[in-house]
Amino acid sequence: MMDLMNYYDILGCTKESTFEDIKCAYRALALKFHPDKNTTEFDSIKFQYVLKAWHVLRDPKLKEEYDAILKQEELDLENILIYAKIWVNELEEMDNNKDMLSYQCRCGGLYCIEKQHIQKKNQMIHVPCSECTLFTIIET
Repeated sequence: MMDLMNYYDILGCTKESTFEDIKCAYRALALKFHPDKNTTEFDSIKFQYVLKAWHVLRDPKLKEEYDAILKQEELDLENILIYAKIWVNELEEMDNNKDMLSYQCRCGGLYCIEKQHIQKKNQMIHVPCSECTLFTIIET
């Protein structure tokens, strides 16, 4: 399985977004993270991701190729062993770390995710168990 960056997520768009939606999102993020406006290394990295996402999604041929690769990755993910598909509100805050949420696996292990990774709505996040080979899907 590839570890493919989701350019739609980077720009805050979806595959159903229009070209104009994608362009507006790119412009807003490019202004927000532009090196002339921000000096942190973190913002510089984000700016590079935004540029790469725009480079691919603005070109119809590159976008079509990228969408095909993304679809294949989604299909590959479906071949993993899924224990459960849960909603964010089913997660519990961990006693020893208030920034982490967890869900118990049938093996006794935990599916753990940082709160920051579930802020965006309408995502399906695959999280591995800490003890076995099962995954759970968290819907936000």
